[in-house]
Amino acid sequence: MNAQDELAQLREKIAQLEKALGNKQQLPAPAPPSLLEDHEFVLAMARYSEGLEGYSEQEVRRRWNFSQAEWTALGSDDRLVERIQETKAARVRSGAAKREKAQLLVLKGPEILDGIATNPKTNDRHRIDAVKALDGLADPGAQATHDDTDRIRVTINLGADHKIAFDRPLRSGPVDDEVIDSTPGPIPGFMLPPNKDDDRGNPL
Repeated sequence: MNAQDELAQLREKIAQLEKALGNKQQLPAPAPPSLLEDHEFVLAMARYSEGLEGYSEQEVRRRWNFSQAEWTALGSDDRLVERIQETKAARVRSGAAKREKAQLLVLKGPEILDGIATNPKTNDRHRIDAVKALDGLADPGAQATHDDTDRIRVTINLGADHKIAFDRPLRSGPVDDEVIDSTPGPIPGFMLPPNKDDDRGNPL
């Protein structure tokens, strides 16, 4: 076989390969992960619908790089909307929605208190209360007080009109008034009333 024949066969084989490649079906491109399975996205959309700060339309769209058309199409996906609604309901039941909203509102507290404390038109009492509240926010540990229920109360009844009562805080403080009510009665420990005579009828 001369060189011309070999070249012709080579061209024929190349043509056959090109034809085979052209007829071969292309594999489908891998589909992106479903938003239904993206827990972070569903949670972000639940927070967006709750109006939480940091989850506006602009912020959510920028985070997931949605175009206006893609964002609009999300509302027509019934399964996705249902999943978001289920997440919202679960957050209400668990208290997560309430806690997160309260935390964001509490962060505005210092600014509100500052406006009260520094406003010369505000009542002096309100300004002082605002300063105290700010002091408590600045260092809650030092200003924390225990509720009245954090006390130990013991009352010992020794008979009619005779009792000893103890009322002490659960945690020790600078002043612990142990006995708050004490009336004369029998000698503690013996439960016997004191003698009023010398056993011969003569008063002591």
